[in-house]
Amino acid sequence: MEGEAVHRLCGTRVRGASGMGSSVNAGGFEHLSVRFTPNVLLWSAVMVGTLLAAIMLGLAMDQRFVGLRLTDEPRLAIPVPSEGVWIEGIRSGSPAAEQPGAGIPASTSALVAITGFDGTRIPIGPEDLLEEPDALATYADMSAFFARQDRIAAILRQPFVDLEIQPMFGEAQTHRIDPQRQRPVSSLPLAFWIQIGVGLAGFWIGAWIWALRHGEWAPRFLAIAGAGLMISAFPAAVYSTRELAIPGGLFRVLSAFNSIGALTFGVGMIGLFLIYPRKLVAPRWLWVPALVLGAWKLVDLLEWVEGPGLGRHLPIVVAMLAIIVLVGLQFRATRGNPRDRAALTWLGLAVTVGAGAFVATVIAPTLLGLGAALSQGEAFLFFLLIYVGVALGVARFRLFQLDEWAFRILFYVVGVLLLLVIDAILIVTIVDERAPAFALSLLVVALAWLPLRDMLARLVLRRTEPARENLFRQVMDVALTPPGRDQQARWRTLLEDAFRPLSIAPGHEARTPALVDDGLALAVPGPGGLPGYRLDYADGGSKLFSLRDAELAAELTAMLANALESRKAYEKGVAEERERIARDIHDNIGVQLMGALHSTDYGRKDLMIRETLTDLRDIVNNASNPDLSFDELLADLRSQISEHLFAAGVAMEWRAESAGPAVLPLATAHTLRSIVREAVHNALKHGKARTISIVVRLEGEAIAMSVADDGSGFDPDRVQAGNGLANMQARVSGLGGRLTVASGAGGTRIAAVFPADTERNTQ
Repeated sequence: MEGEAVHRLCGTRVRGASGMGSSVNAGGFEHLSVRFTPNVLLWSAVMVGTLLAAIMLGLAMDQRFVGLRLTDEPRLAIPVPSEGVWIEGIRSGSPAAEQPGAGIPASTSALVAITGFDGTRIPIGPEDLLEEPDALATYADMSAFFARQDRIAAILRQPFVDLEIQPMFGEAQTHRIDPQRQRPVSSLPLAFWIQIGVGLAGFWIGAWIWALRHGEWAPRFLAIAGAGLMISAFPAAVYSTRELAIPGGLFRVLSAFNSIGALTFGVGMIGLFLIYPRKLVAPRWLWVPALVLGAWKLVDLLEWVEGPGLGRHLPIVVAMLAIIVLVGLQFRATRGNPRDRAALTWLGLAVTVGAGAFVATVIAPTLLGLGAALSQGEAFLFFLLIYVGVALGVARFRLFQLDEWAFRILFYVVGVLLLLVIDAILIVTIVDERAPAFALSLLVVALAWLPLRDMLARLVLRRTEPARENLFRQVMDVALTPPGRDQQARWRTLLEDAFRPLSIAPGHEARTPALVDDGLALAVPGPGGLPGYRLDYADGGSKLFSLRDAELAAELTAMLANALESRKAYEKGVAEERERIARDIHDNIGVQLMGALHSTDYGRKDLMIRETLTDLRDIVNNASNPDLSFDELLADLRSQISEHLFAAGVAMEWRAESAGPAVLPLATAHTLRSIVREAVHNALKHGKARTISIVVRLEGEAIAMSVADDGSGFDPDRVQAGNGLANMQARVSGLGGRLTVASGAGGTRIAAVFPADTERNTQ
């Protein structure tokens, strides 16, 4: 079933996220994606994200580094007014830390100005540490800010820079430093890595879902939103964590991409809730959000409005309101459908809380001129809630119809990424050589990640399988219970214990266990005549059924079917053994006892009774001599029959023919002996015969025999057959032979032909 799911995921037909067909054709986009497997697509996304993250890291490090940790809000118990920006600390090993004498006083002084080698002096103020330039009131203010950043960055690139430091108490000081040409990785603050991590997580998780469902629009919109988050977070990571300034042109470009990424995220999320979990609009309207927000971005780029408040922040707020409205409409549309309602509740809550918290703490306050309530770098963590929620929603509610097997791809990718990251860290820090670093990182991943992966799989996927030994015991209980209501009740109890469905109903016909309504229910066929059942809402309604559940149901039904077949075979064997004993007693014991009854020779009577007891033991133990030759069998049989007929005063004609010595198997010898005895017994008892003719021939691979008498005969069509004829017919049919009975006024003839098992013939 998993192979079928993968084939369905990689198919070329476009489907809606709710399973409804869609006439939307993505053109070249879809044509390109279906050529590659989900692994290839996901790894491509991983490489693209990693490459872009490396570029952002390069831009963040390609800055002149002084080594000052600056803040516009000094952390003092008693506020002290000062000019410039407060020096919160000095990084060890930096140019600022290598000053002679007492050095630059940290935590008790402020940077008020910088002067370049050419004598250009620029005062430094809190506005130079502005984290997000689109918080300014007008585009003119933004342009002035970018120009000022460019001048400061140009001074920092000169051979030396004079820093004017104003201590809390005392005279101003000037410290000449030579800025480091590249910023160390260790100096990048946590906010940088948070924004890079959030961007990668959003892009990779969106790409993960899209790689597995690239033929549907809902995963595409989620991937677009993830790409938008990365496009927004990556540039912000560079400029929001700068030490003091970066070139103005670079700052302007990064800020523009940050805005484009935010609107792209909005386009993706609006499109997602237009189509998932229920299709609210026709496919041709899915492009409207992109057109509207794209046009709004064009207005921002051309500066046709007063400032970034209207050009950048307002469309983001409008997009967030649109998402909330669409979630409400979807909530109404999914009424009466628990599966869609569960998916919407989980996804809608994640998006509303994550994106809504970012808008409420950063965008909306800035739009209202109140200032951001949180640092942008910290606020990006809210977006991580969205994509963590998506990943957990895939596991619990099978969002986008993905099953547990989808996580195998993600876990393996994470394992490889950890291997590369640990390898890079070891090379940069403590291990210089490539081979030992890789070996050590491989050991760390093997010892740490693989056990952690299994633990995460149990926690995330919520694998709670019942104990197999208990299920096997219950299967055997069902199989050994006599057919009827008790057996059906135990079969139902077995399914309830294995899957704990919220409801279970009989009567569902299915050849094999199958998921119904994308996992809302599980159809289980009834093996061996037991009723089939439909199980709704797994685990008491807390999750949907998965392919793993269908596989377990298939295993249980196959196990139960085999157990029921084994029981039927056992009962059939018991019944056949009972019939054999009954036939042997009727055909052999009865004939011999009748012969003893008619015998007037007491010595012979005792001999026949002893032979009868011997035959009785053989019948019970089924231990007749299997190595009795054909000639010996006929001689013994002729002796017994002739004595019976002599005692009854009936003449016998005997003729036996064979191509040579042969040994008959037990079943064949027993059948031959029983048919002759029963036929003779019937002729003596019912036919009033004067002569009985017996003919036995071993012809190649078959035995042909007949017993004929000259008695009064009977009409086979009018006389009901007794046990004797029925037993003879059963014996011959059991060997694959044919029995015929012909009777009339001139007597009765019983003839049979059956295989002799020539594999045991000896020449």
